[in-house]
Amino acid sequence: MLEKIEQTIEREKQFTQDASHELRTPVAVILSECEYMTDCADTVGDLKESAEAVKKQADKMSKLISELLMISRMDKNTLQVSFEEVDISELLNFVCDEQAEIHGEGISLLREIPTGITADADRFLLTRLFINLISNAYQYGRENGTINVRLSESGDNAVFSVTDDGIGISEENKEKIWERFFQADPSRTANENGSMGLGLSMVKWIAECHGGSVSVESELGKGSTFTFILPKKSKR
Repeated sequence: MLEKIEQTIEREKQFTQDASHELRTPVAVILSECEYMTDCADTVGDLKESAEAVKKQADKMSKLISELLMISRMDKNTLQVSFEEVDISELLNFVCDEQAEIHGEGISLLREIPTGITADADRFLLTRLFINLISNAYQYGRENGTINVRLSESGDNAVFSVTDDGIGISEENKEKIWERFFQADPSRTANENGSMGLGLSMVKWIAECHGGSVSVESELGKGSTFTFILPKKSKR
């Protein structure tokens, strides 16, 4: 019992340290850009460029804080979960449209989504799971590559998968990717998309919260497939 308490305290300590570290970087950039604007910027163009940099870092902080608050509620079991019948086909198509618009041209997003697939789920959490997995595919996908999103039914389950042809995951990292703040490619992740390595830990929690499971198949340098199996009828 004492050992478990000590492990919990150590995890919380590590989590706080990691969160503080991730917040420190955007704060430092914002302060630096503000100093430049007040002391060095000579033109409207200079001011606009610095303001855009500040906005980018502020957006990154906002996203991280939102994720941290959600994880805190998950840990304390205070995150409200509300199950209802959700048209997964419709919801997934909406998320795909949104992600394709956000990420623009370059990677092609293909989908195989039959109409009318429903399940008992928390709409908000299910949306978050879809967003995290599809944005993750964009994040690690190959330039001008392809993402395939599929939805199907298998017995009493709905099966969602997303496949990319990007950098893939090494065998040694396949279990680590579910850990908080783990980043297989930290420089690429932080610089391009502002992700802090919290998305997949959320995905795993959401899957388990729904009585389902999430898994990954991947080959380094060839891409990855994430699969989420969701019971269509909740046992709650």
